[in-house]
Amino acid sequence: MSESAGRHATTVREQPLGDELSLFDAATGRALALNRTARDVWSLVDGEATSEQIVAALATAYAVEPEVIADDVALALGELRSAGVVVDSGP
Repeated sequence: MSESAGRHATTVREQPLGDELSLFDAATGRALALNRTARDVWSLVDGEATSEQIVAALATAYAVEPEVIADDVALALGELRSAGVVVDSGP
């Protein structure tokens, strides 16, 4: 069984900005603007979905093969984790 891709940090608030999404982390005071692809990844991070499931869902939505977007999804998840807006799903 694969591990969850994570969950949204509870201190993060989001605000749509056209095709983009702005995230604000009240704990750090840091703001982050997500482009459309990163916004789509963010929307699928729910504490249960694995990165493989996120890739599969986006591949279907974008009508591409999973390997076409797998690296982009991994990059987006890594950046969201580095920014602290996606955290481990643990208890």
